[in-house]
Amino acid sequence: MQLGYELVKEQLFFRKELMERVSWFIRLRWIAVGVALLASWAAYFFLERKFPILPINIILFFIILYNIIFLIIWSRLKSFKPPEVRLFGIFAHTQISLDLLALYLAIYFTGGIYSPVLIFVIFHIILTGILLSPVSCFVYGILVLLAQGGLIVLQKSTIFPIQPVLFKNPLFHYSIEYPGILVPYLTFTAAILITAFLTTSLKLSLRTKGRELLRVSRELDISNEKLTALYEMVKEMGFHSDLRKLMDSATKNAAKIMGVKGCSIKLLDDQRERLIFASTHGLSEDYVKAKEGIDIKKSPINRKIIEGSYHAIGKIDEKDYFQYPEDIYKEGIDSMMCLPLRVEKMVLGVFCVYSGVSYYFTDSDVKFFSLMADLTALSIESLKRELNKTWFLKKAAHQLRSPMNTIYSMLNLLRGRYLGSINPEQENIINRCSKRIDILGDVINDLLKLGIERSDMKMTTPYPVNIKNILNRLIGPYKILALEKKVDLMFDIDDSIPEIMANEQLIDELFTNLISNAVKYTPPGGKVVVALAREGDDRVRFEVLDTGIGIPGEDIPRLFTEFFRTENAKAYVEEGTGLGLVIVKEILDRLKGTVEVKSTVGQGTRFTCHLPSI
Repeated sequence: MQLGYELVKEQLFFRKELMERVSWFIRLRWIAVGVALLASWAAYFFLERKFPILPINIILFFIILYNIIFLIIWSRLKSFKPPEVRLFGIFAHTQISLDLLALYLAIYFTGGIYSPVLIFVIFHIILTGILLSPVSCFVYGILVLLAQGGLIVLQKSTIFPIQPVLFKNPLFHYSIEYPGILVPYLTFTAAILITAFLTTSLKLSLRTKGRELLRVSRELDISNEKLTALYEMVKEMGFHSDLRKLMDSATKNAAKIMGVKGCSIKLLDDQRERLIFASTHGLSEDYVKAKEGIDIKKSPINRKIIEGSYHAIGKIDEKDYFQYPEDIYKEGIDSMMCLPLRVEKMVLGVFCVYSGVSYYFTDSDVKFFSLMADLTALSIESLKRELNKTWFLKKAAHQLRSPMNTIYSMLNLLRGRYLGSINPEQENIINRCSKRIDILGDVINDLLKLGIERSDMKMTTPYPVNIKNILNRLIGPYKILALEKKVDLMFDIDDSIPEIMANEQLIDELFTNLISNAVKYTPPGGKVVVALAREGDDRVRFEVLDTGIGIPGEDIPRLFTEFFRTENAKAYVEEGTGLGLVIVKEILDRLKGTVEVKSTVGQGTRFTCHLPSI
């Protein structure tokens, strides 16, 4: 497949070169005719009308005529889809043949072998070497030498009228008599053949470099295609919150990228003694069901992989490698490549790709698949940790909520004096406890919310969202909140805001967290400005600017860390969990957006979010 592609691309490359050179040759001929016309008339007047102006002009008119015909033929040839290389080759031969004929007619009328125009024969040999094959160049060189020899014979035999010698040609300034004529003729022969050799050698060298360039270009194209596909694969895996779906996505994309018939992920069981098929693509159900589990002790190849080495088998003929060799033959697998799914020093399982072609995998495939396996292992381990963290957060929140509600109810009994009277000091302590319980309740709610948000963000499929409408719905509630706190809240929303690929709930959560934080940490009499604007052709800018307490510069890098709150924020407002900005950052990451923070303590803060638009 790859060799065929290389040949086709090489042919297209050099076909294009031939087409361009043929067109260039036609344009060059117009210039040559123009210069020749001027030179012929200048010579005519310089030599006091002894120059053969009439035959030379007839020859030039002949060249103009056939060049017009060539131009018409060229316009027809280039319209063929696809262009026919053979026709362009014939076209090039026709041009060179007619040019040499016209040139030798001009040589004859300007002095024969003594003509100064003879030097231009060498230029035609150079052009032939550039335009056509090396063999054609040498053939034309030999034809030129034969023509030159024939011209000498004709000029000596007086078969044709001898033309007057107008100029002395440095190539043929000797006598036409034998053997004196041999010296200039052999010199001319050497000049023609050396020119043909040098031109064709240079062309072959350039062709070789061109082929090498095409090969490198092809390798870069393949690498770029694979890396782009790998990026899409990792991005797709990042959307999944279900481990099985993530691995199914990995096997499907791996088989597609590597161009193989099948792929599998086998994970180690809890005892780390057996490999269990966790996901397969392109393999028959019978093949997978036949292996309830692969005993590592009975499978040398899998044992080596688990120990950390890769294994690529070019042809399945070593039965001792496999626990089920007959099933592999039945499945039509001729070669395979397996690598460990490893995160740092911990091996999770084995990642394999299977081909129906012997010796399919190359060294570059091994390197690329190794990168793919490492990224897949990281995605699997990351999702496992995320699922464990989410489970723990939900479990801890639920476990805390029940006793907390009990304590809260008991405090309400005491505060309501259902268990007897209480003095003011006791009531103050009960109120302080209730406030602490409220703060703890907020923390529990945020923990649950964070776990749900992360799960929802991975499961939600983005769709076009009108974020302007979402922000407009928040104006009323937050105006009331700001009014109660005596904060001046302003909204600046552009009329033409493009839609973005998102989810309404995520955008609402993004806006709510940033606006509520700005109002919350701005003292009475302060100001909060919320802006939504188009930014260029492909982005939307959401900005929240306040004149609040500000954020110390050293704390800005930690703003999006779970449970982090600055000291001045804790001093200003006791309540808070430090999870709001974490949710903001995760939403922006999910939507491929960015956030910038600029702040000065005592003067205010500016949060600027950039979101890609449709």
